[in-house]
Formats: sequence, C-alpha cells, structure tokens
Amino acid sequence: MENLLSNASPHSETLIEERGKRIKLAAEVGLARSSGGRLWARALRRRLHRQRKLPQQTCIAKNSTPPLMKEVPLVADVTEEKEEVQDRMRALQRLVPGGEEMEVERLFEETADYIEALQEQVGVMRALACLLDGIESTDGDKL
Repeated sequence: MENLLSNASPHSETLIEERGKRIKLAAEVGLARSSGGRLWARALRRRLHRQRKLPQQTCIAKNSTPPLMKEVPLVADVTEEKEEVQDRMRALQRLVPGGEEMEVERLFEETADYIEALQEQVGVMRALACLLDGIESTDGDKL
C-alpha cells in the first residue's frame, strides 16, 4: 500500500484515501449490523447516523502502551484503590459505544461481545488488505 501511495499522483492519492474511508465506514456499519441487538451495536449505529462522515483516524506508535495497559502502582489506601477502579470503569465506559448508560455487569458483558466483534472486524480488514495487495501486485501501475 505504501508503494501505491508513493507512486500515485495527487488525484490518485485522493481516490485511494476516499476508498479507504468508504472501506472503514463499511466495516463499521457491518460491525454494527452483524451484532444484532447488543447495546454497543445500537450505540454505534446511532453514532454513525449522527456523523455523516468518518472521524479522523489517529495512530498509536507501535511501541507505546495503551493507556489502560500501563503499569499501576500498588495502592495501600483502599479509598485510592476504589478511585482507581472507578477511573478504569469510566475509561471502559468511554471505549464501548453506549457504555456510559450501562450498569457494571452489563458493561462487562457488552465489552466482551464488543471485543469479539472487533476481532472479527480485524480479520475481515486483514483479508481485504491481502486482497488489495494481491490486486496491486498483479495490476502494477493500473491503480
């Protein structure tokens, strides 16, 4: 894909970026539709309806640690420990679509289902990337 962008004209780059946005939107819509009546799926569908275009994608450096995975210092005080758990719950609620409105038990249930759906989406996106790489290698400069 990098090769494709480096040899592309500005017009081709715009077409490739637009194609990428459409693929991402299709993946999100597919994710929301395939998950039936799950609360996170309904929240994702509502968000997609409110946003008529895709948000900018942000990248995380390969070696950086996601915020929720950073080492947590041992906390001696029970009050501090409870606050830490509450902070993590709020972070989880922000990550799962519609999570802010869920009770803790339901949030865990929805989170597990959401992670499975995201893993499936990653598999589909990888397969699509392999397909596009195959087209690129057989078509050469046609794209």
